[in-house]
Amino acid sequence: MKKLIFLILFVSLVFVTCQNASALTISAIPQKQEFSANDWIKVDIAIQGYNGGQIGWTAHRPDNSVISGIIDQQIKSEKITHQIIRDANDNEFGPWSINYAYGGINQTVHFNVKPLALTVITDKITYYEPDIMNINITSSYYTPYAKFAHSYFLDFYDQDGNSVIGISEIEVKADRPSILYHFPMLQLAKYNPPGLYKLKVQYFNSVSETPFLLGDINKLIELSVKHAATYYPGNDVTLDLIFTKLTESTGTIKVTDPLGNTTSSQFHPQSVHDTIVLKNLPKIIGTYEFEVDYAGVTETGSFKVVQDPHELPNIQLDMFPNKLNYRPGEMANFKIHTSNITTNSITTWVTSPDGKSSPEILLPAYTTEIIIPHRIAQNDTKGEWKMYVNYDGIVKNSSFYVDGVPVENGKIFDSTQYDIPTFVSAINSTTFRSPTNIAIDNDNNIYVADTGNSKIKKFDAKGNMLLSWGDVGSSNGQFKNPSGIFVNEKYVYVADTGNSRIIMFDKTGNFVYSWGTYGKNPGMFQIPVSINSDHRGELFVGDAELQSIQLFDTKGIYRDEIDSSLTEGASFSGIKALAFDSQYNLYAISTDSKILKYSNIGKFLNFYGSIGIEEGRFINPSAIAIDSKDNIYVADTGNHRIEKFDSNGNFLLSFGTEGSKEGQFEQPVGLAIDATDNIYVVDKNNGIQKFALYGEMNNNEAPIWIKNTAVWWAEGALDKKEFSQAVQYMINQGLLKTSSMSQGDTVKIPNWLKVNVRQWSSDQIDDNTFWASIQHLISIRIMRV
Repeated sequence: MKKLIFLILFVSLVFVTCQNASALTISAIPQKQEFSANDWIKVDIAIQGYNGGQIGWTAHRPDNSVISGIIDQQIKSEKITHQIIRDANDNEFGPWSINYAYGGINQTVHFNVKPLALTVITDKITYYEPDIMNINITSSYYTPYAKFAHSYFLDFYDQDGNSVIGISEIEVKADRPSILYHFPMLQLAKYNPPGLYKLKVQYFNSVSETPFLLGDINKLIELSVKHAATYYPGNDVTLDLIFTKLTESTGTIKVTDPLGNTTSSQFHPQSVHDTIVLKNLPKIIGTYEFEVDYAGVTETGSFKVVQDPHELPNIQLDMFPNKLNYRPGEMANFKIHTSNITTNSITTWVTSPDGKSSPEILLPAYTTEIIIPHRIAQNDTKGEWKMYVNYDGIVKNSSFYVDGVPVENGKIFDSTQYDIPTFVSAINSTTFRSPTNIAIDNDNNIYVADTGNSKIKKFDAKGNMLLSWGDVGSSNGQFKNPSGIFVNEKYVYVADTGNSRIIMFDKTGNFVYSWGTYGKNPGMFQIPVSINSDHRGELFVGDAELQSIQLFDTKGIYRDEIDSSLTEGASFSGIKALAFDSQYNLYAISTDSKILKYSNIGKFLNFYGSIGIEEGRFINPSAIAIDSKDNIYVADTGNHRIEKFDSNGNFLLSFGTEGSKEGQFEQPVGLAIDATDNIYVVDKNNGIQKFALYGEMNNNEAPIWIKNTAVWWAEGALDKKEFSQAVQYMINQGLLKTSSMSQGDTVKIPNWLKVNVRQWSSDQIDDNTFWASIQHLISIRIMRV
């Protein structure tokens, strides 16, 4: 009997063990988080422990309706794909969820279906029998092959909703993001009277209706407008109107200034030859467009307002280069700021060290701040160059210097440098109160300056707090708002900001030594905020109120200092953060939002950035760190992001947006990088986040320089060769497909593509649509690679 009981227990134990080992789990992953309007829904399903049978599913659609079914297909490989056949006719746009059930286990997935956008624009409102109606149809969904493309259906109706006579439904293939269809009004006027009509365009279940007028050709009059070609700011503009006959007592004139602002006014013609005088036009330099409407007839034209050579506008014009020194082959860019908009264009050119000027380039300028790029050629003369701009008659220039070894031609195609860091973990200690800085020792222990609590906190590599020391005060081991921290093999050095001193501890928090008092003399501090050490062990201290970086030995004895210099680009009023690269070059963040670079002997080498929201610019940057490849990372506090630069100060990428979620920042103020290239970001409000700098490559994302290059080419700032390089990068990454290239092949790009680029830059079309249009041009060999 005992043997039988033992046998039963043993078999039960084996059964439970096997049952646990084969526990059921369902993995359901949508192939897209956002499906296009006409896509089938596709979800990849894998079941661990699958032993045959049906899989049930229930889908909740955006209109709150529910559909369900079963999957009979046996899972013989790692996964199967569940498909829900649908198209845009179902109008099910928005959030979906599908619940999968098998063997008592459920798994729910969530995703979105993009709505179908349809826009129809006609070129005017009133048409006559000889006219051609130009109909522009734009949709968020299209198929770039006419054979497989869906169709727009065009119908015309009178004002009572009846179909017009003599015109059948028109079918137009949606094989491009934007279609221009030309409809001859003669077809409508032949069988239908003048009056109000409606154009209806249907695409799937989306409908757009556009009203228009068919005018009476027998009442058509002619209108001509004569005027001078140019005027000075403040001049009255005179328009001479000539009518074939007068039928109305009132007409309308619209004037659009160079910035796109439109004003309307009425006029009352007294004879077939009348005059309109436009007074008090804005004093903006550029081209003005006008439109005169009278009795259903429209006449358009333009005139220019040019700068009076004897009078310049009262504005402030400034230039900010992104660096001072460039290597041959690098891209320089200059931020232009004007205190007021007085024109819609700007002229730019450069001069070489031998005084030769490049051809002038005319660029659009619709805002108070624009970026002007300049590609430095591989064979450009070394020395001082100057970038000039002429804005509304005001001429400014900014010097820059070309020197060093030319950049390798293929460097820009190295996609690993554009990898976006990936979130790893967070230290969300509820005891933090405005932490500001961080340091990591050789054992990957983490030290945080918890400024608001006047404490230093030590964590292990997993974020577990090991110890905390300090409190508010001025005695040994006490702090007033400590904000800088540095760790070496033996000691922890803290910039005790409120007490204007540096304090030295061992790694268990025991006080060792302190030095410094409030003042401006050598060895004294005002607001010390940063501390770091070079390869010789000398300590460098940055002070937010002193125009010097002070050097001390490990015992706090003053040795030397790096002063703010009158050298171009090298002046500063205070320092906020310090870091060293593998060549022992020193990088310092100045209080005027620049990165200053010094050699290992303290010689000024370059500066990077300036104040601004653009890539490579900063608002109140607070921290800097350098990885194992000498790439530079800056906590751009005011822009809620981290920016990455290569070792020569060229912008590569940024990550982070404003917020409190993973990968978001509110006030990033501290940075540190460990030995395995993980970066730690201290946020005053959100604790500490850890990111892996190098991991999986982001091959599906184009780096920001791709779009910038395309836009600058469309505006005329860069030549076609630069844009072809961007296309080549996308091909190299497999984001565009093309046939194999021979050695002599080059990228040939039609100039009319600039219109698509402008639509892309203004978010009229998204990234996928733009690159799909490029792919289409390549596939039909309009663009040849």
